[in-house]
Amino acid sequence: MTDWYTGLDTTLDHVWRLLSRAPVDRRSPLRTPVMATVGADGVPNARVVVLRAAARSAGILEVYTDKRSKKVNDLEISAFATFCVWVPKADLQIRIKTIANILSGSEVLPLWQSLSEPARRVYGGVPAPGVLLAHPSEFGARPDPAALALLRCVISEIETLHLGADLHRRARFSRNDDWQGSWCAP
Repeated sequence: MTDWYTGLDTTLDHVWRLLSRAPVDRRSPLRTPVMATVGADGVPNARVVVLRAAARSAGILEVYTDKRSKKVNDLEISAFATFCVWVPKADLQIRIKTIANILSGSEVLPLWQSLSEPARRVYGGVPAPGVLLAHPSEFGARPDPAALALLRCVISEIETLHLGADLHRRARFSRNDDWQGSWCAP
C-alpha cells in the first residue's frame, strides 16, 4: 500500500477525508483551525474557529460567528481568509486560502433553529465581541438570531506540508473547474 503523502491525488484525498470528518469529530485538529484575516489597518488577525462544514464538491468551508465580531469586519473590507491547521498524528500542516461570503439574517435562520440553547448563547451577547470590560461579569449572554453569521469560505488553494522522516513533501492544489496539484520545494 502506498503512503498517502507520496502522490498528489492521494494527498488531496487525505486532506479532504480529514476536512470532511472534522465538523463531526470533536477530537479532530481540523475541527478548530486558525483563521487569519487582515484588518483595515493592514495588520493580520488570527483566531481559532470551529469548522462547521467542509464540502469537496463545492470547494467550501463553513464557520459560524457573531456578525459583530472583528473577523466579520475584516472580511467586509477584504474577503480573503486563510485557514491553517497542524495535524500531529500525520506530521502534516494544511493551509487553505479562501474568499469568504458572509451570510446572515433570513439566510441563516434555519441554522439558528438547529442550534442547541447553549450554542445560541454564543451569538448576541452584550456588549458585542471585543468591547473592553472592567470585569468579565459585565458580559451578558443574550441569544439573538440577528447576531448569527455564516462564513461560507470558497477555497481557491490548499497547500500541504508533510514532514516525513525521509523527505519533507509540500504540495499546492488550485481549484478551477477541478483540483490541480503541483509539488513545491518545502
